[in-house]
Amino acid sequence: MPAAKGRTKLATETKTLKVGDAAPDFSLRSHDGREITLSDYRGKSVVLAFFAFAFTNT
Repeated sequence: MPAAKGRTKLATETKTLKVGDAAPDFSLRSHDGREITLSDYRGKSVVLAFFAFAFTNT
């Protein structure tokens, strides 16, 4: 499910993580449309790369 544009109530309710804290579980849609969930990769190294406005027409 795509994220809503702008601020959401959920963002204000999210706790701040500190160095050493476990990342909260979340799901994202991959470039090929598959849903990827962080917990599926528990015990493996994961690198997330976010590119603002990449692949958009804005």
